[in-house]
Amino acid sequence: MWCERCANHDLHTLQLVEYVAAAVYCQSRAVSRLLISANRNVAAYRAHADAVLQDNWPGLPGPLAGIEAALAAVDEDWLLVLPCDVPDLPADLLEKLAAALVGGAPAAYACSGGRSHPAICLLTKSLLPGLRERLAAGQYRVQRWLDEIGGMPVEFSKNNFYNMNTPEDIQSMSEAEPHYGLTHFDAEGQAHMVNVGGKTPTQRVARAAGRIVMLPDTLAKIAAGTHKKGDVLGIARIAAIMGAKRTADLVPLCHPLPLTGVEVAFRLDEATSCVHCEVTASTFGVTGVEMEALTAVQVALLTIYDMCKAVDKGMEMSGIRLLEKTGGKSGHWLAEPR
Repeated sequence: MWCERCANHDLHTLQLVEYVAAAVYCQSRAVSRLLISANRNVAAYRAHADAVLQDNWPGLPGPLAGIEAALAAVDEDWLLVLPCDVPDLPADLLEKLAAALVGGAPAAYACSGGRSHPAICLLTKSLLPGLRERLAAGQYRVQRWLDEIGGMPVEFSKNNFYNMNTPEDIQSMSEAEPHYGLTHFDAEGQAHMVNVGGKTPTQRVARAAGRIVMLPDTLAKIAAGTHKKGDVLGIARIAAIMGAKRTADLVPLCHPLPLTGVEVAFRLDEATSCVHCEVTASTFGVTGVEMEALTAVQVALLTIYDMCKAVDKGMEMSGIRLLEKTGGKSGHWLAEPR
């Protein structure tokens, strides 16, 4: 869930919204919906989110009124809050904040380089009544509120949380090294294909996984090989390999890659009545194979659905995510276990 404070409507603010949205979609833990908190120019922001919310407590300075409106609007158990002027977010931001809530804390917020970033926080829905009481009392400082409710500070070793407030900031961000993680946008906020011609080739590997949940009888047919369409997993394995090889044809900004290997593994889970799929893709080149691995997983699961839909149209695909990647300038990355 994403709550963003957007007070002004100009070109660079809208560009920053796109940057932040891209960073949210790149999180290692999936986000269900994107919400924007904006009291003016609402129509301009509707194209960038699932909903645009306005304050229920107009006139209060700071983000707490927008946070209250978002907490009131969500059905989920938690709300991820981000400002619109901090687009350089670590991919594990949500993962690490969520881990801090496991012990029962009602909120967690980011820290880096000895500084707190209270506007970058993860909040539980249960905070809504107390927040309303606070706003009614005219109290609106976010850090003080987080301290009083027992919010957990979460340290990030890399100081990603730079404020971008001007067109010049966006220009410098676009010209920066991959440090910002936003290379598919240019200085005008337009999508473009990244020029990788000057990068050094390295061995690159990516692992991705996902699952498809089905009726127990459907799973039994797959396991026994008695499905009327034949070897479901065998065909899904071939589909995964084909999907990895055709990723650049499916995803607009991906580069065609010379894959050196695609390994596909399935695991049948009777306890949850689902098929797990894991794909490892590898190449020796100048850009990573994360998209190839993720595409292969999704194509494999779609193939299972296609082959079994005649007897089980309610199958559900979920949990599709990157597990690990190696190689390239950013080195090794490993998702936290779920």
